[in-house]
Amino acid sequence: MNPVVGILVTVLMSRPGSSGDDRDKSAEPAPTRSAAAAGSGASERPAETAAVERALFGPKAVAADTTDRGSFVDLDTSEPTVTGSDIAGADVTFGTPTGSVELSVPGSAENLAPLPASGAAPTAAQCAESVRSNGTYTAEVKPGDRFCLLTGEGRTAYLRVRTAPVQGTGRLEITVWDAAAG
Repeated sequence: MNPVVGILVTVLMSRPGSSGDDRDKSAEPAPTRSAAAAGSGASERPAETAAVERALFGPKAVAADTTDRGSFVDLDTSEPTVTGSDIAGADVTFGTPTGSVELSVPGSAENLAPLPASGAAPTAAQCAESVRSNGTYTAEVKPGDRFCLLTGEGRTAYLRVRTAPVQGTGRLEITVWDAAAG
């Protein structure tokens, strides 16, 4: 055998990952999530973005009477205020004023955006963008429906309809972020 070939074989066989390597390959660390993200071109969220998206409230279920005019819900308080009478600052109503259960924004502001019925809960930034691009002021609802909302004081909220009876107590799962994102 040629001495150069022998040296080459020895060098190649001694490299990690070669078929002659006696180390346990399962002992090598798996790529971390951030390494995988870096490889895919994705980036981790900066700390300040996470702070902006920290929920002020929720996710938490809130009960509201859906009978007739329904309930008025103010989301610009530390905990949602739910009342059967019109209140200054109400961000959304949950009721049956037209015979079908609906969410409506007082004053017909286009601050309510429907989301697909399935999928992960949105971030504050995704909700704010959804309202900007797809806002309306009213929508008929059924259990499982999901919405983003911009409040009167500029907060961003995510609402998921849990129950929506024509008469009685309905339930909304609500998350409110401290400020509109983006």
